[in-house]
Amino acid sequence: MHTNPNPHTQPTKPRRRAVAPGVTAIVLLATTGLATAGCAGNLVHSYRSFQSALDRGASCSELYDQRARFDDEDTLAKIDRDLESVGCTSPEAERND
Repeated sequence: MHTNPNPHTQPTKPRRRAVAPGVTAIVLLATTGLATAGCAGNLVHSYRSFQSALDRGASCSELYDQRARFDDEDTLAKIDRDLESVGCTSPEAERND
C-alpha cells in the first residue's frame, strides 16, 4: 500500500489550462488592432503616420509613396499642404525645410 507522506494534503494532479479558441482569437485581434479598425487600410495608413514620416525628415519620394495610399479628399488636401510647406512639389524634389 502506498501512503501519502503528509496525510493532510491531497495528491496533486497536473492541471490543464483550457483556453477557448474564441478567446484566443479575440486576444490576437485586439493585440493586432484588427478588432477596432474599420478596415485593414486604417491600421497602417493614417494622417498621423504620414505626419510622423514628415516630422522625421522622410524624403519627398517616400512622402509621395505614402500619399498614394490615401483616398479621402480632406486628408489628401492636408497632405498636399504639408508637402508644399517642405518643398516637395514632386517625388523627385528635395525638401527645403
